[in-house]
Amino acid sequence: MPHTRSRRGIPEVFEFEGDGDVARDWLDKAFGARLRLAGELGTVRHQRADHGTVAFDHLTIGGPVTFDADPMPALVVVDVLSGSVSYTRDGVTDVARDGETILAAGWQMAFSGSGERYDIRTTSITADLLAAAVAEIDPERSGPQVSFRSYVPHSRAAGARWRATVDELAAHFPEVTAALGHADASLLLGHTLLDTFPNDVVDGVTRAGARGELYGDSPSAVRRALNVIEDRAHEELTLEQLAGAVAVTPRALQYAFRKELGCTPQDYLRRVRLDLARQSLRDGSAQSVGDAAARFGFFNPGRFASDYRQVFDENPGQTLLRPPS
Repeated sequence: MPHTRSRRGIPEVFEFEGDGDVARDWLDKAFGARLRLAGELGTVRHQRADHGTVAFDHLTIGGPVTFDADPMPALVVVDVLSGSVSYTRDGVTDVARDGETILAAGWQMAFSGSGERYDIRTTSITADLLAAAVAEIDPERSGPQVSFRSYVPHSRAAGARWRATVDELAAHFPEVTAALGHADASLLLGHTLLDTFPNDVVDGVTRAGARGELYGDSPSAVRRALNVIEDRAHEELTLEQLAGAVAVTPRALQYAFRKELGCTPQDYLRRVRLDLARQSLRDGSAQSVGDAAARFGFFNPGRFASDYRQVFDENPGQTLLRPPS
């Protein structure tokens, strides 16, 4: 498994580093909305990889901050790498801590919140991409209008699936010149967002059944496989079992994953399970590192610790002992 910095798409050099009003103006322009950042902020660092319909940002804010933002021109999903941040929108307040994921706001929705000394990765999805993903699920709908019933993932496995998908795409997103690969990767991310946060588009649709039958090409095999991995993350799935569950050959599934995500199905499943093990260490549901590892199918302690360090930049024992944010 590659080092965490390549898997998370986290840069080593920032496009912007500064503080005060200069930092506030930079972030307003970067996110296309007045954020009304207030507080000490400290040193602000920001980097973006823009792929047209999708953008990945890495943002660190070194001090306490509050915000009261206008609607942004994209849906923005926040993965908290360290610290914590809260968002209030439509009368609902949610808090995300390190290792968790949160949707900043619904479509064309103002939001407010606060945080202190946090490090986040954000994924922005444009209206055009959201509309395309919605249309594949419900062709009778038009435009990007989605009503979210919750702004946090519907399950732990859904959050782990989202983060694993973003990890891979942030590191391996196809160039715009690779038209088919770029479009497929964008749609995969749009569908993953809709699968992660409860909403009216996928309500009543069986994720692994009725919707999956709409697709017959390579990207659909990956989408169906991600649904199966989310639903059966606690099982020991072999490549053959996963391929059988989505009605393709093992070789075809491996090719599809390489093409869409730049990894193998086994690598992706391992990443989801590592994330779930980390969640169990953070929330206290696992009493020991060995308990967390065995619960999610890691029976080689040395290999588990090595893979864990590569993804999260710390040993599992450090995660267990660190107090909640």
